[in-house]
Amino acid sequence: MKPTVSFLLGSGFSIPEGLPGVKKLNSRLSKIDESEILIHTDQRALFLRGQKDPNRWSRADERMFVQEFLEFYNAEVLRGKAEFHYETFYDFYSGYLYKKENKDLIENFCDNFNKKHFKENSPYQRDCHNRINDFNRTFNQLLASELHKTQYLEDVTTLNYPLYGSFIAILKKLLENCDIKVHTLNHDLFFDWLGRHHADLWEHFSDGFQLEGSPFYGTVEYEFNQNTNRPKVKKSYYVKLEYFADKFDKPLSLFKLHGSVFNTIIYTPEPQKRVRLKDNYAIHQYYIETKDEKTGEYKFQFLWDEVAPDFLSGTTNKTRYYTSDPYYKNLLEHFEKNLKASEFLIVVGYGFQDPGINEYLEKYFLSLGKKMLVIDPHRPQTDLLEKYEALHIAKGVTEVTRDEYLEIIPANLK
Repeated sequence: MKPTVSFLLGSGFSIPEGLPGVKKLNSRLSKIDESEILIHTDQRALFLRGQKDPNRWSRADERMFVQEFLEFYNAEVLRGKAEFHYETFYDFYSGYLYKKENKDLIENFCDNFNKKHFKENSPYQRDCHNRINDFNRTFNQLLASELHKTQYLEDVTTLNYPLYGSFIAILKKLLENCDIKVHTLNHDLFFDWLGRHHADLWEHFSDGFQLEGSPFYGTVEYEFNQNTNRPKVKKSYYVKLEYFADKFDKPLSLFKLHGSVFNTIIYTPEPQKRVRLKDNYAIHQYYIETKDEKTGEYKFQFLWDEVAPDFLSGTTNKTRYYTSDPYYKNLLEHFEKNLKASEFLIVVGYGFQDPGINEYLEKYFLSLGKKMLVIDPHRPQTDLLEKYEALHIAKGVTEVTRDEYLEIIPANLK
């Protein structure tokens, strides 16, 4: 049996790629003007980046609620005593949705919002729970849009990626003798893209999703006009989608412990089940292909989806999902199993700010006398490094050379 090496990636891993870290996300999400965003009639939201919104009257109340709820939180909750942090903010309002925490504070704001903007009995008045639920959907989508790049949607193989050349080189080297388990706390698609599209990695890569045998489809619509002398043609077609099959059957396996901006939850017909799909470019609606047992004919059935991408946010909210949601509980079980089986752990760009993840690291790896390498320009504020004599390279992931990796990784793994 091959030895196993585990990786744990935090937001610092993706920052050199140009994706925002926590500081930039906090700055972008702390103040949102209603004019900056669009909320489609299908409930999908995005930041406007030069596009025009032809229906500004549509869902204007939802956009205004986003702006004013953030203004309220900064002015009345933080009061200048603390800086905005999107995960702390998420805990603030999600606590109301699940446990009615901060009930008086949030419901007073909602009541005042209704009085300010709507006449009595206006159809646009909504109860507080539904307002916050709508806000949660929109806020998650806006956050997801900041962690995305168009290139991650392109089906193009890359032969090299110089910025991360040393990191990719060490993956290639380890794959000669080892199984690699990559665990990430990031919602973005950078490592997914590398694993699927790098010429030296793609054949070794798996992430739990499967396309073969999938009965799930999405519809894509686009306008095509290759020849400017011809009119545009609007087309709509079905695209088969990957579903989560818990299939990690390759030497390089990726486990996204906090979900992904590309994960979508749909609901099957009776018996109803929640299924996670991997989204695709410009999907509008979701369907399942089923067979009529009496006639033997196949048909497409429309599926309801949750609209917002499926990922975890919030410090305390994430911990709740670790034990209550079967999908995330299963991923954490993989994490536990992989840590126990691993001979070496490389942590990149993780600040050790998640108590639940830290507990797994200590209980299932460090306390067993195994070695951990931490790559971060700044020494993380945790006693785990000193307590277990972890190795620390005070550099960013793109600054560490292949030779520096090889000096530290145990000889039997190279």
